[in-house]
Amino acid sequence: MSAAGYAGFLRLMGHRLREEAGVYWFNVHSRIYMSFPFQTPVDPDSIQVRKVLGRDGLVLRHTCPLGKGRLSYRIAINEAGYDLQSLTGKARNQTRRGLERCRVQHLDFASFTRECVALNRDTLLRQGRAIPSGFDDYWQRYYGYAGQADGAQIWGAFFEGELAAYLISFEMEGVAHILILRSKAELLRHYPNNALLFSYMKSVLGSGSIREVSIGLESIQCGMDSLDRFKTNMGFQKVPVGQCIAFTPWLRPFVAGRIGRVVRSLVEQHRGNERIDKMAGMLRWYAEQESAR
Repeated sequence: MSAAGYAGFLRLMGHRLREEAGVYWFNVHSRIYMSFPFQTPVDPDSIQVRKVLGRDGLVLRHTCPLGKGRLSYRIAINEAGYDLQSLTGKARNQTRRGLERCRVQHLDFASFTRECVALNRDTLLRQGRAIPSGFDDYWQRYYGYAGQADGAQIWGAFFEGELAAYLISFEMEGVAHILILRSKAELLRHYPNNALLFSYMKSVLGSGSIREVSIGLESIQCGMDSLDRFKTNMGFQKVPVGQCIAFTPWLRPFVAGRIGRVVRSLVEQHRGNERIDKMAGMLRWYAEQESAR
């Protein structure tokens, strides 16, 4: 799959897309635009912020060269010989148990949609996140369009015939991006996530057609350290990169300087909602990047 192929998938899902500074931008959330391919850093000086945000955007987020934004990382692995020895000791033991108890296989998108939606709901509730309206319809469309996209894959881990975990990846320009990883809470003790990630990464990294597997950027939300530890225990590395936040010009006076400090303080006092937490993260990162500059 090329970046253009992923752009086509996003358009089918109803996202707005723009091209600027050699990459694509899409509204990852309401009024927030993000760049892809996700592994491609973009020099903030080369971006026309107004062009990216248009009339509907307020904030953009992208990776950038080191020294151009806030020091951050993306979580990836490019080890062609990936095996159990690539894992930490604890994760190796858990993965062995998972492989003994769970069957991992490549799936097709049409076969397990009901089970996958149930795991999505279970994962969000476990993380204390709200279930949005239209949840089931959204995911039915997601699986349908992903099944038509070249380079999209879905893998599942089964315990005694029951779907315990699944992942969805999109391959873009030699990099496989794991964008979805969901699991069933009551089956986590059988380590389906370990078995699933290990089997998937060993397969694609050994295929010769994929040079890297990526499982996201540093989260803009606080409290995600345990998730990052799980990933690094499974062999992923924190690859240094800059992350940059830019606001639409009319908002900048309200997020910088003394006024910005007051706004951040007010937002921090109302944390606990996912959307507020992400807003607090953006304001905090913007202050850190401006301070570094």
